[in-house]
Amino acid sequence: MRFISGPRQCGKTTLAREKLKAEKTEQLYYLWDERSVRNHYRDNELFFTQDSPPIQTKQWVCFDEIHKMPKWKNILKGIFDSSDNHYHFIITGSAKLSVIKKAGDSLAGRYFTFHLMPLTLMEVTKESPDEPAVPDSAENFIELKLSSKSSHHEQMKDLLEYSGFPEPFISQSKIFHSKWAENYIDTVIKEDIGALTRIIDREYLSELYRILPEMTGSPISESSLASHIQVSPPTIKNYLKKLEDFYLIFLLKPYSKNIKRSLLRASKCYLYDWTRNKEESFQFENYIAMELKTRINLWNDRMGEKFDLFYIRNKQKEETDFLISKKDKPWMLIETKLKDQTIAHHHFSNAFTLGNIPFVQLCKEPGIASIQKKGFFRISANTFFT
Repeated sequence: MRFISGPRQCGKTTLAREKLKAEKTEQLYYLWDERSVRNHYRDNELFFTQDSPPIQTKQWVCFDEIHKMPKWKNILKGIFDSSDNHYHFIITGSAKLSVIKKAGDSLAGRYFTFHLMPLTLMEVTKESPDEPAVPDSAENFIELKLSSKSSHHEQMKDLLEYSGFPEPFISQSKIFHSKWAENYIDTVIKEDIGALTRIIDREYLSELYRILPEMTGSPISESSLASHIQVSPPTIKNYLKKLEDFYLIFLLKPYSKNIKRSLLRASKCYLYDWTRNKEESFQFENYIAMELKTRINLWNDRMGEKFDLFYIRNKQKEETDFLISKKDKPWMLIETKLKDQTIAHHHFSNAFTLGNIPFVQLCKEPGIASIQKKGFFRISANTFFT
């Protein structure tokens, strides 16, 4: 089975239905929110075989939102074990696998997980660069970007203004985007989180989500948030976990190995919808975080590699925005700036401490592609992400 997970309204259903259409099995799409689908299952565990009986080649089936069913993992296990020889299964949902793992029987060895994230600059520009599935080294990856002739500053501006969610991005309408953004959060918190968790006071959850954009790029203080919303710190911790589980936010932990006087606990928070950040520098940093997270998901999903994303900040508040690790070892440092400028001294220190790994300073300003010093690069974001 292929599990496709990601934020609501990123296109998981559209992608699955397009795959079924290409395989000429459009009739084998089943939305488990519909009572008729659930009733068909109760009448016959292998109900989908009535719509397309087994043939010599395997057929593709999609179960959409099945994770909302009680004991849904047992349902999938029974269906898969009974029909694996004749069908491929696509399972889509907008809750993280960490939520999925809590329910029912184990599906170990029966699925691979893939992530579908908001649109990236490479996708909206339809670029198809000569880029390996997974870079063999950070240096080669950066050199490939430095040599790129791509320049899509206007498309990046559109992403920053309308988000990477397909509907508002395609609409290119400020009014539509404003209405969509308001409805989106109500739908996720009231319908998705409300249906799959035991959280009752969802207004507190909404209030927390609405103030998080003000804290983008800064270490989160659970006690401060608790005081603001008037709930306990453990409740805030639980709320943050739920917002992360349902793809509204993602948290970056500080990397502490080999970094003297580093912060050990406080995470930074970013939103999947970076347009909720109204301050320009916060929004740009959030956008860069999302581009990096999406690229890392792609590398991990496609090749089974182990890339992770962190940040670095010490007690003197000297920070490097992002650190990419590969197989638990530092791989590349990244800093964000609105305008091109000289790389700050503490970034050189961090890169040296972490094993002389390369450092890239990404700026919103277009037309920048230079080497300040061996291993230290200044590149426009619109060039780096295409």
